[in-house]
Amino acid sequence: MAILIHCGEWGGAVSRCLFPLVTCLALAVSLSVAADAAARPADSIELQVKAAFLYNFAKFVEWPSDVSPAGSSGSLAFCVFGDEPLLSALTQSLVGKTINGRALVARQSEGPQGARRCDIAFIGTGEKKRMDELLDGFAGLGVLSISDLGQFARRGGMIALARKADKFRFAVNIDAMTRQGLRISSKLLQLAEVLHRPTNRAESREAPSGAS
Repeated sequence: MAILIHCGEWGGAVSRCLFPLVTCLALAVSLSVAADAAARPADSIELQVKAAFLYNFAKFVEWPSDVSPAGSSGSLAFCVFGDEPLLSALTQSLVGKTINGRALVARQSEGPQGARRCDIAFIGTGEKKRMDELLDGFAGLGVLSISDLGQFARRGGMIALARKADKFRFAVNIDAMTRQGLRISSKLLQLAEVLHRPTNRAESREAPSGAS
């Protein structure tokens, strides 16, 4: 099942976008930016919504016990590949927050070599051409991979986030998560389009286009 998050007019207050996220996912999304959001451009609001999704996805995922935290001093590391505006929004969003007692850090990463410093990785448009290479680089590292690039989940990524008009939805490649030893809450799966497919680059390239 796909979940549609309706955000009203993108020029409006951020609470219009985040309130459905709270009610539908039962997640604690901070609305501290709502006071001055009306004066912000639509793309800024969208970045804040994406940052909220990343934070809350991480809250509902369990990493294997034999995977050491990639962040410094046991912190949880959010890496952004190819999307500097999102990195800035995410950095601000994570200030003062923790997940299971672990501090949260956001960092910019480049190329497959950057994967070893990540617990959560978002692949943006700047790394579109290297998406498959990055996903291969994440293999065996227990990295939660997320992107809004087309066909991401069908090509081996774990969570695909998509916006159509003023709505967000997401798809989960449950097989990709299982192979890496990650467990996702059933509460989150109930609100996602769940895909069961192995990582097969040849088949995925032939798959019909879509959000996932």
